[in-house]
Amino acid sequence: MLLQLRVNNFALIRSLTFIPQNGMNVITGETGAGKSILLGALGLVTGNRAEMSALLNQQEKCIVEAEFDIRTLQLQPLFEELELDYEPVCIIRREISTQGKSRAFVNDTPVQLSVLKQLSGNLVQVHTQNTGTFISDSLEQLHVVDDFAGNDSLKQHYQHAFKEWKNAIKNRELLLDKKNTFEREQDFIRFQHEELSIFSPVENEETELESTIQMLANADEISKTCRQAVDELTESELSVADRINSIKQLFRQAERYLDSAEKYKNRLQSIAEELKELSREIEHTGLLAENNPALLETLQERQARMQLLFRKHAVENSTGLLAILQNLAIRLQEAHHLDEEIEGINSHIATCEKAVLTCGQKLHESRVTAANLLMTAVAEQLQKLGMPHAKLACEWQEHSEKPDLNGLASLQMTFRANAGSPLLPLEKVASGGELSRVNFCLRSLTAMKKTLPTLIYDEADTGISGEIALQMARMMRNMSLGHQLICITHLPQVAAAGISHYRIYKEETEDFTESKMALLSPDERTQHLAYMLSGSTAGTAAVGNARELLQLFTD
Repeated sequence: MLLQLRVNNFALIRSLTFIPQNGMNVITGETGAGKSILLGALGLVTGNRAEMSALLNQQEKCIVEAEFDIRTLQLQPLFEELELDYEPVCIIRREISTQGKSRAFVNDTPVQLSVLKQLSGNLVQVHTQNTGTFISDSLEQLHVVDDFAGNDSLKQHYQHAFKEWKNAIKNRELLLDKKNTFEREQDFIRFQHEELSIFSPVENEETELESTIQMLANADEISKTCRQAVDELTESELSVADRINSIKQLFRQAERYLDSAEKYKNRLQSIAEELKELSREIEHTGLLAENNPALLETLQERQARMQLLFRKHAVENSTGLLAILQNLAIRLQEAHHLDEEIEGINSHIATCEKAVLTCGQKLHESRVTAANLLMTAVAEQLQKLGMPHAKLACEWQEHSEKPDLNGLASLQMTFRANAGSPLLPLEKVASGGELSRVNFCLRSLTAMKKTLPTLIYDEADTGISGEIALQMARMMRNMSLGHQLICITHLPQVAAAGISHYRIYKEETEDFTESKMALLSPDERTQHLAYMLSGSTAGTAAVGNARELLQLFTD
């Protein structure tokens, strides 16, 4: 329900706070007093476009803020979908700057107008004589029947089964596409896999291959260098090893008078042993660097082939080739199982379709039963509203091909206003006033079955009077027992039915005009209703009539 609406610097409103009560709230006032302005302000927080001309004072920004108690509306999933923080009291704020720029906030989080519209449609609904045409939409008619039937659970089960069925069909299409793609490319995939398998890339092979090729290509030079090094280190007459041994002998002789001689002798011994080990390694390297033109050619060919594969597959190293080989192997393996997967998902689709038809049939039967009861109840209410021969009926058309998200059959409401007239589609034969009454009856009946958002009726009672107006007032009052209603009206009968009565009026000076709102006290309300009844200064008789009218709705 709407807890309060605060409006600042909008149209003729300088500052106004509207705090409606639970149940039925009525708003009255002279034509042009500002009732439409209040609705315009509410329209801003429901996502309507804003214009700079809406600013009363062009030097100050306009702020409209509404607070809604949403605890009973079960909107947590919607808030999660919209990525908004859920709070039991939802605060929506709209600002229009002096430059005409508009900003919207939900619980202080900036949002786009599309988000605001999606959310606010679950918080408040505005109905006028002209907006009754929404009931002409076949999907909206189906929603009304579901609301009356209390089909939330059945519809959720059906839509869950339907989505699972559709997802299974989509997955099958993906598998079929994959199979078709593979069949088109299978020769190429097998060729690539075979080519890489034969080549058998090895992790980091390119580095070791380059090193080996360099060694084989310079084998003679390497062998010569190694032989010379061995000679210099250990083999020649004046080798480094011999000279170190000579130095070691010097320190052996000096041991009797030099304390550190033994230390130096031991270190020289270690160096001599290290030289022998180094000489052996160099000699071994020289032996490895044999002249093998055949092996060199083979390795160079592999290196060239590797570089070609790098360019072909757009990779930089053998690791990339291994990844591609693995991916090709996976694709070949998947292809072997595609037919099995397709067969399995066909079986799953059949199971899902059976569930859709089972849930859909239960939902359809519930809808047909509820629709018959609803049509009878609407006819009774239309009779009270001055349409004794009006009839509303439901025509169901089963989907010729496949079910859709809304069920196994579509709904079209047909209508006749006069006896003897044929039943035709509602939108083709009902006038604006008739549509408004049909819509009102449907809403009043479904309100007893379902928690609805705040309902605002903006002069939806236009064109009726007397006993019919009194019947509509009673329907509104009954509807408000479980829902918050805000009714803008010119009819005293409807105004008397309200639990709370607000009056919008204008204060005018030579330089300024401002719309204001006041909650009427019981005495003020009686006087105001008397004025509405008499159309002039309320006399004793008009006051008495006003009291009688109020007494009709006294709990």
